[in-house]
Amino acid sequence: MNSMYPEIGRIMMAYDKKFKVFMKNALKNNNLTVAEALVLLSLYENDGQTQDMLLSSIYYDKSVMTRTMKALEDRGLISRRSNPDDGRSWIFHLKKSGRDLKPEIVQALRDWCSIVFDGMDEARSAEMLELLREVYANVNKE
Repeated sequence: MNSMYPEIGRIMMAYDKKFKVFMKNALKNNNLTVAEALVLLSLYENDGQTQDMLLSSIYYDKSVMTRTMKALEDRGLISRRSNPDDGRSWIFHLKKSGRDLKPEIVQALRDWCSIVFDGMDEARSAEMLELLREVYANVNKE
């Protein structure tokens, strides 16, 4: 085993923890979880998604996603409708109250990115993205 692997793993876990703490604090006035904010962000990009579509863009497991969607629906931020193409699934849409949160969620992410990418040029950021895509592809091999 490469001697760097344990440190890479620790840094990845620390990054995830710091991200969640940062976002939780940034969104506390709206009482949103990180998962809820990520779902809303995905719906801002493409309103009218199924849960499976959201799962593929957010990378959470189904049980977390089910609870997240229920919480967002209960708070009146999203609605769901039957999927005409698949009666076993739902299509989720933003409600006005969910759309109204966009500026605060986007600003929280901008603030996070300004911390994370401080001093990095675009080429380094692109390289990092490519490496992370490779890592993610490796952990998703079946």
